[in-house]
Amino acid sequence: MFSGMKQMQAKLRSVDCILEVHDARIPLSGRNPVLSRQLVGPIPHILVMNKSDLISNQDQNSIRKALESSVSKILFTNAKNDQDSGLKKLVPTMKNLVENSERYHRAHTREYHSMIIGIPNVGKSSIINALRSKYLKKGRALKVGPAAGVTKCVHMKVKISESPLIYLFDTPGILQPRVNDIESGMKLAACSNLPDAQVGFILIADYVLYNLNKCKNFKYVEFTSLEEPSDCIATVLLSVASRYNYSTEIRNVENQQHQIKPDVYTAAQHFVLAFRRGEFGKVVLDDLTVQNNYHSFGNQEQSQDYQDQSPFLQSDSTSEANDKDWVSPSLIVQEK
Repeated sequence: MFSGMKQMQAKLRSVDCILEVHDARIPLSGRNPVLSRQLVGPIPHILVMNKSDLISNQDQNSIRKALESSVSKILFTNAKNDQDSGLKKLVPTMKNLVENSERYHRAHTREYHSMIIGIPNVGKSSIINALRSKYLKKGRALKVGPAAGVTKCVHMKVKISESPLIYLFDTPGILQPRVNDIESGMKLAACSNLPDAQVGFILIADYVLYNLNKCKNFKYVEFTSLEEPSDCIATVLLSVASRYNYSTEIRNVENQQHQIKPDVYTAAQHFVLAFRRGEFGKVVLDDLTVQNNYHSFGNQEQSQDYQDQSPFLQSDSTSEANDKDWVSPSLIVQEK
C-alpha cells in the first residue's frame, strides 16, 4: 500500500482531476478515507459508482442522498456497457470541472491529466478501456480481471480522448490494511474487493446468504432448488452441489476406500459468483438508512449482528457446540 500511495502522490503535480471509483453495491463501506484525504485535496473530484447495473435506480437515489453532503459530483457507471449513460457523462464532466478550476502551473497546458483511484477490483482499468474504446475506437490498453489486485503499479498515462485531449493514470487498488469490523470486511469479500483465497468461498457464501435473508431476498431458493428459504449455509451448499452435480472423491484413511461426497467448496464458489453476477437481483450491501459517515468502514452493531448469527464466527466458548449442531458430516471436505 505504502509504495503505491507514494507513486500516486508523486503524480499529483501533473493531475487536473481525480476520478474516485467505487463499487456501487458497497458505497459506504467501500470508500477508503486515507486515500481520499491524502490524494484528492483541492483537485477537482468525481465520485464514480461503478457496476451500477447491479443496483436499482431507487438505491442510486439513496446513495446520492447519503453522500451529497461530502461529494459534489457523483456518477453511476457500468464499464461493461460502452453505451452506458454514466460513461457518456464522464468526459464532459471532467472537461467542465477542469476548465472551471485553478490549474496553477498547468494553466497553459493543452492536455488534461486525470488520475483514477479506488480500492481493488472496482473497475478502474475497465473504465479506462471503455472510454478509450468509445472516444478513440481502440482496444484495451490495460489488463483487467475478475479478481482483486490485477493492477500492481501506477501506469504511464493512457490517452482516452482526442478532443478534448485527456490522459488517465491507472493506479493499483489501495485498501486500508486493517478493516475495522468483520461485516465491512465480508462486504468487501462478497464484492470481490479482497482476494477470495484470503477469506474462502464458504465463508463468503455464508455472508451472502445472511444478507439475502436479512433483506428478505429469497431468489436464491429457486437457484439452489430448495423448497423454502434457509439460514443454514450447509443446507444451501448441499442443495447447490446436488443440483449442479458437484462432487469430490475422498479416501477413507481407515479402510483406504474412496468415497464420493458433495463438493461444497465448488458449490460455494458457484453460489458466490452467481451473487456477483446479479442472479439474485439488485442488491446493495450497505444499509443506506443508517446515517453512516463515509469515512467509516462499517457499522459496529450490524457487524455484531452478523457475527452472532454466523456459525463460523462464534466465540470460543460456544463454537465447539455450535459446530456439532451445524456442520453436516457431508461437509467435512477439505477445501481445494
